[in-house]
Amino acid sequence: MKNKHTISDIKEILLNDVIDEDLLENLSSDSRAGVKKLLEQYYKKQMLHRELVERFHQKEFLEKPYWENDLPVAGVDEVGRGPLAGPVVTAAVILPSNNTLYEVDDSKKLSIAKRNELYKQICEQAIDISVAVGSPSLIDRENIYHATELTMADSINNLYLKPAHILVDAMTIPVDIGQTKLIKGDSKSLSIGAASIVAKVARDRLMTMYSKIYPEFGFERNDGYGTKEHLMALDRVGRTKIHRMSFSPVKKINKLY
Repeated sequence: MKNKHTISDIKEILLNDVIDEDLLENLSSDSRAGVKKLLEQYYKKQMLHRELVERFHQKEFLEKPYWENDLPVAGVDEVGRGPLAGPVVTAAVILPSNNTLYEVDDSKKLSIAKRNELYKQICEQAIDISVAVGSPSLIDRENIYHATELTMADSINNLYLKPAHILVDAMTIPVDIGQTKLIKGDSKSLSIGAASIVAKVARDRLMTMYSKIYPEFGFERNDGYGTKEHLMALDRVGRTKIHRMSFSPVKKINKLY
């Protein structure tokens, strides 16, 4: 018996999150090539979503013991240790156990559009978020590693809710709270991954703002990293107030912007 639905109808139906099993069975016996192709696309999408959810649950293994005991756990990460200009930015994020942040991952693996989309989702779902900024002068005074630790401490101390435990990406934060350090934690922990996205979006927006003040350096494109454009501008117009004096090649530039 011919299916009463047009291919256009079926395309709309298969966009729904929940589809009646009897209807799917009925569609599977439809001989039309267009329907077969739509079903193939639907089942592939379902498989990819299951794999995504499975990876998502694997990234919760460190948070789960705390969530199961109603204890807040914070993920912490940094962005901007390597650039020649601009601050280091850290974020602390406390997520609820019932979050649906399936696509959260290391911010470096995500497109700008996907980061911005996930940033919005994290802000909507998180219990608490704190962002801290470590200035270039702090970096020059303390060295980049210690400045990052101090800025991470600021992001923890500025949370409204004190976490019972901290998950951090390969650093030691100078606060009196138990911590678990993870190498490449932004790929292994959901909370750290969320913090990496928040920190990255915050710093990128800050560097875009600085690009309006110092247009010669292309900060909106290079985020303060030592690209050819950036280095040529350093030689041509000199260093700015947001350059890190302790970093080569900035330290050899005497000319002030």
